[in-house]
Amino acid sequence: MTSVLALVACGTSGVALDGQGAEANALPEDSSTAVADSTESDPTALATVPFADRLPSPGIGLGVLELDGYTVPILQRVVGGWVVLSPCGNEVEVVNGVERSAAHVVLDPEPATAPIARVIERRLAESDVITVLSRWTNISIDASTRARLAETSGAHVFVSLRLVAGDASLAGPAGVEVVHQADDEESRRLGGLIYAGLTGAMDSLGSSWPALEEPGVRPLLNQRGTDYFVVLRESGDAAAVVVDIPGLVAPDTVVLLSTADGQAAIAGAVATAIEQFLGSEASGSGYIDPVELVRSAPAGGAGGECTDPLLAPPGDK
Repeated sequence: MTSVLALVACGTSGVALDGQGAEANALPEDSSTAVADSTESDPTALATVPFADRLPSPGIGLGVLELDGYTVPILQRVVGGWVVLSPCGNEVEVVNGVERSAAHVVLDPEPATAPIARVIERRLAESDVITVLSRWTNISIDASTRARLAETSGAHVFVSLRLVAGDASLAGPAGVEVVHQADDEESRRLGGLIYAGLTGAMDSLGSSWPALEEPGVRPLLNQRGTDYFVVLRESGDAAAVVVDIPGLVAPDTVVLLSTADGQAAIAGAVATAIEQFLGSEASGSGYIDPVELVRSAPAGGAGGECTDPLLAPPGDK
């Protein structure tokens, strides 16, 4: 993946309509490209450049549609509505929703981490970083649908944020697991920045954290030699990572992560890491050679029955 600082702006309108080609949507040269060129010979000069001038424009995509507590990728515009990829991975035509044309970042929280993701979104907005949330309510969404948001929003960053149990009997210093795309240096760099920020923030909270099996930043493959997680395989050109934070069941950390201070610390660390990724060539820390490099995954995906909120129940058809 090309570094985000070397990207050329493609516009933020999302898509060319009515036969208009790329020429109709062309914008002046992205200021971030000019900044990258001007500071290449003097990396220290980058710190003096305002973040707004280092922030790359979102890429071109068809856009996303915000619905009741979740967001879906737009596949096509039709008269009076949109064709979208539903939470269960079906192509469905809908007529209501809030369309968003482009974003820098897709945040993919679980229901347990949705409050933290909301804080990250607000924090990034202060720096004019546009963010899409895959969901902010308790709803199950197919991984392919969530990953597709990166492509249709033109995002440079995709962060899946999960809260996991860990081993409370081995509680100790902060440790998180960050899985990056195996063949993508920008994904690896993003993972290292998030790891460094998160472990520092967690240590500052002064809690004892459940231990994870392999804390650090690493790839994880399936038996077919591709990325284990669907969201890493199908997130288009975005630098994508899966972040696991321990504390799902340990009483002390459950309470801590439900407080405003705890959520602000975690969210601030992730937001800062994303800003560093988008606005600099900084690298992070925590890179490891994993003991577990390959994990068996079912050929057909996670499986299980999916109740699609965008499809009428069988008895209503």
